[in-house]
Amino acid sequence: MKVYNYPKPKAPHYKKPESVEECLPMARMLVEQEHGRAALGPVKKGENILIVTLPDQDEFIKEAVTRAFQEKGANSVDFISGDMLAGERLKRYSAENGWREATMFVEGRASTSITNSDLATGILTDKLIKYLKKHSEYDSIFFDIGQRTQKKKVFGDKFKNNWILNNWEEFVSGIWIFPASLLKEIEKRTLAPLKQASAIRITDPEGTYLEYTLTEEEAERWWRTAYREGHLYLNPFQGTVKTPGGPIIPKVTGVLAGTANHTGYFPRIQLYFNEGRLIDVEGGGKYGEKIKELMEEYEDIQWPGYPDKGLFWLVDTALCTIPKAFRRTSDLFDSYLQYPNIPERNRNGIFHIGFGSASSTHTKEMMQYAEEHGIPTGHIHVHNYFVTFEVKIRGTNQWYKIVDKGRITVMDDPEIRAITSEYGNPDHLLSYEWVPPLPGINCKGDYLEDYAPDPAGYLKERMEKGEQI
Repeated sequence: MKVYNYPKPKAPHYKKPESVEECLPMARMLVEQEHGRAALGPVKKGENILIVTLPDQDEFIKEAVTRAFQEKGANSVDFISGDMLAGERLKRYSAENGWREATMFVEGRASTSITNSDLATGILTDKLIKYLKKHSEYDSIFFDIGQRTQKKKVFGDKFKNNWILNNWEEFVSGIWIFPASLLKEIEKRTLAPLKQASAIRITDPEGTYLEYTLTEEEAERWWRTAYREGHLYLNPFQGTVKTPGGPIIPKVTGVLAGTANHTGYFPRIQLYFNEGRLIDVEGGGKYGEKIKELMEEYEDIQWPGYPDKGLFWLVDTALCTIPKAFRRTSDLFDSYLQYPNIPERNRNGIFHIGFGSASSTHTKEMMQYAEEHGIPTGHIHVHNYFVTFEVKIRGTNQWYKIVDKGRITVMDDPEIRAITSEYGNPDHLLSYEWVPPLPGINCKGDYLEDYAPDPAGYLKERMEKGEQI
């Protein structure tokens, strides 16, 4: 019997709520929470709340959240569907079409910039701004599935959090029960080795191999700017782009390989980088073809502050940290989300690695340059499930694994387990509920023959058989 070196596939099986009463305990817990992607608190007595949601908002969740808010003293809770706000019927999307992320990039909808559109629906944010001018009675708004920091800048204190609870599967999951203070401690310890890093090595069984070096000053700056709640910046570019001294653009060399991004799945792609810049593409189907076209079309541009010409630079190596996050299946192949595959990248240990330019952290000089030359901004991604992310400790030959085969290593640190025991059973709280199937890597089959040519087809076939994905 074959023994695999990676954790075997697993997935949670949640039951769809059949009443408001079934949803009330979770709703009440969330209105008590003040931190986290689904936190709904604190609630101010007498406040009026607006929630921008999707057309498939679960009615039981809607009623339960409304009651929970009112129990805490809210005066009113109104939901407005994205199609009503947009004034048009919203499209539905399937994760079968992972190539769409490149198309959205060209259209200016993949930049993840608050000034363009929200991640969930593509509703222009200025439509919400206009709506709020006509409805000034609202004290708090919940909106979109990401970019909380940017939205805070636009909407000020009225913006309380994202709204990601239209979907029943997301709502009832164990994601939101994980203690926020424990997660922050895990994140802090995960980032600690960056300060001493002299080199970085990123590998995975799908074919990724990336490496680069850092000066002592670069490592220090990176460490100071790498923290973002639930979404750690494990690329020195991300946190330093607007800091004094300008962005650190790591001279990443090697290949990034994979079969998934935020919009879905595509045939296995191999993206070759030299000193931080994308220089060649192999495979990827329509996704790879579009990337090649863009490389050729914009081969002579040179972003302000970048060391050389070229559109695509490796600017994003993000590590999400929610242990109980999972690949949502209830709407994976029929969703109102522009990015139907984005929930999977939230799981602790999974990387989404982006290439392009800085997106929402663009400087004024870059945005002006892009406008003058008609250049698409932002970046697009590849998801990596079983990464080993290592840092070489400065002044030694020791390599420390921050992530090992898709698991953040501090999760198994005795001190973290001791802290976790204050909240519950460490074996349960620190375990993953979802591990994706990759044939030949962690389950039977051949990766290059059975999975890489058509990942979406493979996953749909497993779903039809009632197997975990």
